[in-house]
Amino acid sequence: MFYMRLQGGTPIYEQLRARITELIISGELKEGEKLPAVREIAKQLTINPNTVQKTYAELERQGLIYSVPAKGSYVSSRANYIGSLNKQTADEFAESAKNALSRGLTKDDLIKIINDISYEQG
Repeated sequence: MFYMRLQGGTPIYEQLRARITELIISGELKEGEKLPAVREIAKQLTINPNTVQKTYAELERQGLIYSVPAKGSYVSSRANYIGSLNKQTADEFAESAKNALSRGLTKDDLIKIINDISYEQG
């Protein structure tokens, strides 16, 4: 489930957070499903358990998961995290748009790109 190729340049906890987020959004991890234990993931990926714990803490802060003391971490209901994900996505898009504008693309260029993507997504 948490098979992933760790890549240099991006902190490991961010890569793990992105992968778990992807699994939750895609539905591979279902609402209420128990996540593997911190030590289990750390062993599987040969990373420090503190890295996994940091990832879980961030996912909990974002509302994607919740923890039950002495029981583990579970996937939250979609209602708990969809607003947080939408805000995060909007923030990432805004940053990308700022970068594009600073590199010479125009507002009309960005609108055309968005329209093209929307058309492709159908």
